Amino acid sequence: MSIGIGAHANLIAEDKNTVMYEYGSYNLNDPQFRNENHLLDGFITMQRTCFGEPEIHEKVKKMPSGKKKLVIKRIPVDVEYGEMILDGRIVVENCSNTWRMTENELHLDVMALRLLFKIFRSYQEERTIPKVISLNV
Repeated sequence: MSIGIGAHANLIAEDKNTVMYEYGSYNLNDPQFRNENHLLDGFITMQRTCFGEPEIHEKVKKMPSGKKKLVIKRIPVDVEYGEMILDGRIVVENCSNTWRMTENELHLDVMALRLLFKIFRSYQEERTIPKVISLNV
């Protein structure tokens, strides 16, 4: 069952050093933050070096035919994006529909942080920087 919150981000710019997303969030439980116009007025800017690589596990597996086959698995690892925000490699500009912020001195939109997790996880699974990312809870 959904609790009616979510966020959406689109890749708007990238070069060899920087990746930039525009994002917006919504909260269907509060009429003030419904975002019925689907505004994407927040920004997430990060250095390309923030994208971590997954662990690669290789194993030789015996197939039913008797042949041996090399099986490669990509195991996603957690990216410490909190540290990257603190040292300036990731910059978050909150969207106008921010209804809940972190309690530290940065006061960042919690939905932007959830989008960051999803962006980094998608990169490790798909091997490419995602063009569009959505989160619906």
